[in-house]
Amino acid sequence: MHTPKKPRPAFTPPTEDEVTDYAAGLNFTDPRDIAKRFIACYAPAWRDTSNRPIQNWKLKFRQVWAKRNPQPQSRARQQKPVGNW
Repeated sequence: MHTPKKPRPAFTPPTEDEVTDYAAGLNFTDPRDIAKRFIACYAPAWRDTSNRPIQNWKLKFRQVWAKRNPQPQSRARQQKPVGNW
């Protein structure tokens, strides 16, 4: 006998402040602007480009928008001088 699935919680659209805080946590250079563009892209229907309903906005943000944010190289990853340079 299998256990019935738990109903998925209803999607609650994020506020601009929530997206701004999330983008800031991912080190975006202008998190407020990114938040406005993110919300404008998906609101009011909150569907992706394939017309599927977005169920987790943080996941969508990481999968699509975080890839557009180039991270600065850390000192450890920068190329080191060779020889006497």
